[in-house]
Amino acid sequence: MSTTPTEPTEPTEIPEMMRLLQKHGDLFDKYFSEDLDEQSAVLKAHLLIEGVIRDFSYRSVRNPQHLRGSRLNFHQIVALARSLIFFTTPGLDCYWGMIDQLNKLRNLMAHELEPDQAKFDKCRKALMSLSGSDTLNGSLSFLCGGMNSLLTVSLELQKRERLSEAEREALGLQTS
Repeated sequence: MSTTPTEPTEPTEIPEMMRLLQKHGDLFDKYFSEDLDEQSAVLKAHLLIEGVIRDFSYRSVRNPQHLRGSRLNFHQIVALARSLIFFTTPGLDCYWGMIDQLNKLRNLMAHELEPDQAKFDKCRKALMSLSGSDTLNGSLSFLCGGMNSLLTVSLELQKRERLSEAEREALGLQTS
């Protein structure tokens, strides 16, 4: 049996979808670990989630320059992302619920010198229950990875929806 050596191939350009996944995955790897104390984990997860949601929102609109610099707060950018996501499934409500709990935890930490422990525990338990994880850090890790993936897939579906019929045929996608 003869084998032919494989010709070296030129590196291909990484699709935008993969670049976005990689960017936020790299940020997560750099700044988040299971070893973080809960307060640091909450603050970092909040920043990571906000970053992926902002990137998603900017990439989802035709004229993102009008959105950048608009100083939308976290609640507003989450509402915008929810309105822009390409698909709706019951499972998404779990992620949005987790984001709401994460924001409540972050606000408890950021706006109270001594946060109400009962409120903190309630949010913590809700996050852990929604993710199925037995630790807060595990829940936050689940949330960051899941949202990064879901929003990136949504961007790809939006992109495919905007393709012309000729572009769809060239890619072998169904046409109407």
